Amino acid sequence: MESFKASVIIETEKMYRRKKVRIVVILSVVVIAFIQLISSVIRSGLGILWNTSSVFPITVLSVVSKTILPLFTALVIIDAFTGEFSHNTMKLSVTRPVTRFKVYLSKLTAAGVFVLFNLFIVMVLSTVAGVLFNSASLDFIGMIRIFLSYLVTLVPIMAFAVVIAFLANVLKSSAIVFFVSILLFIASSVLSVLFPESSGALLTSALDWHKLWIADSLPVGKILGQLALMAGYILVVVTAGYYKFDKRDL
Repeated sequence: MESFKASVIIETEKMYRRKKVRIVVILSVVVIAFIQLISSVIRSGLGILWNTSSVFPITVLSVVSKTILPLFTALVIIDAFTGEFSHNTMKLSVTRPVTRFKVYLSKLTAAGVFVLFNLFIVMVLSTVAGVLFNSASLDFIGMIRIFLSYLVTLVPIMAFAVVIAFLANVLKSSAIVFFVSILLFIASSVLSVLFPESSGALLTSALDWHKLWIADSLPVGKILGQLALMAGYILVVVTAGYYKFDKRDL
């Protein structure tokens, strides 16, 4: 267990040495500012309250979880696998006193830490913006709804991340992995719109999972159904991804 913890710390440090974390923060600020601007225009132009202090951060989450968060998660995963293989630095990871399986899991765990950090930053920034620029006050229930929404979003993002990890261990080019990842994400999003009756089988439909958790009447069946879908994806794809990772030559 200690070797796994040490491996996770090392992988996390490697991720945060890269510039992507700063870029995500900057883009998050831009997205929040843009949504706040649209909100202000709608309120002033139509005279309606479009976003309250508690709704605004959830609106931001709905946008970020379908745009910059999957994008940068994919880039981080690609760097952790394909990037290290192409730069011949993967040898340093697998020669540590830890099994290849733990190395694989530590990279995914470090990606989860990256996602959690980004979600936390966006939550704090959007909540502050919601309080400053919207008239309705933020109560305790509103804070719980916001925190819960951001926390549960970790699950669908990580389900998407393990798919990217699988691709990164099948395809050898970082550019090809990124292109295929974007193509799959767009195709899945389009299919969920064109065929809504079958969208439940697509991972992109789970990016709105947080909305189920904050509904007035908690849809337990739908929550468990999507959780089972994501758990199935994670178990199957992690197994397949590790198999390919274990068979790759250094």
